Amino acid sequence: MMRTPRPHPALVAAALLALAGCGAREHQPERHTVVIRNFLFVPAAEAVREGDEVLFLNHDAVPHTATAADRSWDTGNIPANGSAVVRVGKAGTYKCAYHPTMTGSITMAGK
Repeated sequence: MMRTPRPHPALVAAALLALAGCGAREHQPERHTVVIRNFLFVPAAEAVREGDEVLFLNHDAVPHTATAADRSWDTGNIPANGSAVVRVGKAGTYKCAYHPTMTGSITMAGK
């Protein structure tokens, strides 16, 4: 009678772990949060990756915006205690259209 060779269980486990890790390097989009409080963006600098979103939470009693300096994106009016989400595709600075001394910046991580 002829025996069929069977793979060693440790080799099967190693192969499965290697396959599971193949997709681990793909970036899963994340949501970053910037809080607006006391006429400041906190944090003032945020590193994002392509496809990520930034949630702006306005905790001030007045409306604000987060508007890219090059106008490539804009949250529009964010009312007091309101929020807005934008997807930022490139690095740059931004400010509040109503209060231009409020500034922040976005850097692209991994580039």
